[in-house]
Amino acid sequence: MINQKLINNTYTIKKRISSGSFGVVYLGQEINTRNFVAIKVDKEKKEESSLQREAEILKRLQHLKHIPKLYWSGKDGDSTYLVIQYLGRDLTHYIRNYRKFSLKCVLNIAEQMIIILESLHKHNVIHRDIKPENILVGKEDDENQLFIVDFGISKFYKEQNESHISFKEKQPFIGTTRYASSNAHKRLSLSRRDDMESLCYMLIYLLKGQLPWQNLQFTSEEDKINQVGQMKMRLDSNELCQGLPIEFAIYLDYVKGLHFKLEPNYKYCLSLFRKVSKEHNFSTRDLIFDWVISQKSERDGQSSERDGQLAESNPFNSKPSLFKKSKDDPLGSQLNQSIEQENNQLRKMPDKKRCTLTPEINRKKNRLLSVNSNNDTVSDNDFNNSIMIGIQPSILSRLSKISFNSNSKFQNSISNNSVNPNVNQFNHLLSISPDSDLENILNEYQRKSQTIQPYNQILNDDDTTIEFQMMNEGDEGIERKYIELKLRFIRARFKPRLNNSLK
Repeated sequence: MINQKLINNTYTIKKRISSGSFGVVYLGQEINTRNFVAIKVDKEKKEESSLQREAEILKRLQHLKHIPKLYWSGKDGDSTYLVIQYLGRDLTHYIRNYRKFSLKCVLNIAEQMIIILESLHKHNVIHRDIKPENILVGKEDDENQLFIVDFGISKFYKEQNESHISFKEKQPFIGTTRYASSNAHKRLSLSRRDDMESLCYMLIYLLKGQLPWQNLQFTSEEDKINQVGQMKMRLDSNELCQGLPIEFAIYLDYVKGLHFKLEPNYKYCLSLFRKVSKEHNFSTRDLIFDWVISQKSERDGQSSERDGQLAESNPFNSKPSLFKKSKDDPLGSQLNQSIEQENNQLRKMPDKKRCTLTPEINRKKNRLLSVNSNNDTVSDNDFNNSIMIGIQPSILSRLSKISFNSNSKFQNSISNNSVNPNVNQFNHLLSISPDSDLENILNEYQRKSQTIQPYNQILNDDDTTIEFQMMNEGDEGIERKYIELKLRFIRARFKPRLNNSLK
């Protein structure tokens, strides 16, 4: 069994990947590093193998970006082997799944392929078999990079003295019928222009999903070559590229009009497809393969689903507004809008400016951000003394229960049953933050606190909960109780207690 054979005492064959006229490709593995490789094996035992010619070309192109790495080549027993870098799927695999590609995907392929062909041609190599099966996608970090493979029928178009090969007629047909150039069907010698023409047929196929000569009926392989060739020569480029950007037809006319020995203008060809990208507002970052986008969408979808499950299991992930907007509670809606505006202003401030905020602004920020979605409560941290207002759903519409949970302790005045702040206890605030606005607020509060009559009984030193039972909206009304609640909240902000941490 071939899949049990050890090749060159270094590689083992795992499974078959694909096959063609040249032979068979297997997935292999290096026994020392355990890295995967691709192993090509000749079908027939010949003295001069196409794999030997391919290895010779690959050695010359090894430093190029879009060429697979060559690890080893040679004979082992009766067969010739070629061990190269293991890459991803070819374009044929993806076209079967997608039927046709998007414009920006094809533009990405066109740009990379023109660069690849220019690199090959500058090293005196013509591929002569451009087709989706020979264009592979990289793996992992190279998932948006193309590689060209299968140099079995490739050729050096320049001699050792750098002279171009001579033009000949009545040559055997070389290439794949569907994508071969018109000159190949005419049995003429192939050159750089023919690689560029084959690329255009491949791009049209990937963009449309088919070529017009795919539906022809053939009696033999020779009949197929002749009929397809006649159709390629008969069809006008505008007719062939109907429905596509005009630049595809311009490109095809240009490469078909090139002289046998003339070097294509690769920059001009690139400019045609880049013009299409510009017209469709595609940036370089947008030129990505369709399957890469799908794979990322699937990964993002799975990630979003996991995040959603975590959010459901953890009620503290989301932070809703303090007051829900509804028709029944216009006061709550207005307060909610005010709080959201303050919150947005704080978020837009630079980090350096946030660090220099006064204690009053910091207190507002903590109040706005400390929202608990479990019971719709807001936590107000004022110099490590907290006041918690518990608000049940639809409280403003059906004020059924409101609770004050206070961890701060107020200084009680038994003589007059009121909460009178000690003026001296505000001095440490002014010494910490000499903010004029805060000073004015504190002075105004000190002045008014002497005249404001208490609304309720003395608050005890321990945690106190004041329960409001169900009220009749017609008798007392929501607005009065809401204002009473708000006043208690405002008075609680300016607690006269000295912060122990600031002593």
